[in-house]
Amino acid sequence: MKKQLTILLWVLFFGATLQAQVYRFEVSGVSMSVKQKRTWSEFTPFKPARFVASLNTPKNYIAIYSEIEQYFKIQKYYDEKQENGKQILGFDCVDLNGETCYIEIQTRKKENMSQLYINYNDRVLVYNMKYLKK
Repeated sequence: MKKQLTILLWVLFFGATLQAQVYRFEVSGVSMSVKQKRTWSEFTPFKPARFVASLNTPKNYIAIYSEIEQYFKIQKYYDEKQENGKQILGFDCVDLNGETCYIEIQTRKKENMSQLYINYNDRVLVYNMKYLKK
């Protein structure tokens, strides 16, 4: 039920049809932070990028089609939450190396922008992206 509600809210937010359950985004920048001796570094300046990321709910995966393709199997969907003007969708995932991570898609309606956060125990990657309409 949580998964269906999240998908419905996602669809309504972007004005797509109920049949469209694969969401594509154009990535424009990448940044990261690493954990060293229990302390997180500052995020690096965003490096310009141009590639596609997708959320495929029927197949339960998130894909990032960068120079090195990354795939994440969704293990758990979290309910949507609103925080500081952002809509946040969260997922527990496992990457192709078997490493667990928590992924968030944060959308700021006023700025017409989304960010994809991939949170590992020792590093966080963040991608600036925009929704690609069909």
